[in-house]
Amino acid sequence: MRFDKQIAVRCFEENEPSIDARPLVEYWLSLWRGDALPARADFSPKTVVKALPAIAIFDVVPDKSVHCRLMGSGLTQGLGQDPKGKDWIALTRPEDRVPRLKRWSDVAKGAIGRGLRPGYRASGAKHYSEELLLPFAPAEGSDAHQVLYHISWKQTVYDPTRGGVDAVNSLAEEFRLFDLHK
Repeated sequence: MRFDKQIAVRCFEENEPSIDARPLVEYWLSLWRGDALPARADFSPKTVVKALPAIAIFDVVPDKSVHCRLMGSGLTQGLGQDPKGKDWIALTRPEDRVPRLKRWSDVAKGAIGRGLRPGYRASGAKHYSEELLLPFAPAEGSDAHQVLYHISWKQTVYDPTRGGVDAVNSLAEEFRLFDLHK
């Protein structure tokens, strides 16, 4: 399948990623091979060490399932549990399961997902964090496509009133998909 790297580049030129996500986005863009999506095997986490607490990788079988392969320490702390190996759709509110599966499936098939997720600062002030979903090329012989997830959100101490499963089991607001197909 053919993709267009210039669509990916424009996606981030027209709306720059958050300062926390910028090095990750630049690295992901550097992994493209012409117009082929980056291979997961080429992604070296140590290249983006500062972003690791806010990164997760999911195995997505389009239109069927989304499972957490690994999750950074900051996300795990904010969630209040380690979701490694768990069904991400099952952790989603029932009314949001179908649209969440569609979003992740669309990304896995070759799109960039960008969204805003509301949250609250320790002061109680509302705060929005940018959520990114970046596809990797499907691995040979596998139905699962890996998707790189990043959120520009930090929680210094787990607070069940501001984090946990209830904070992430809903959909990001203002979500947009950027189709990378030629």
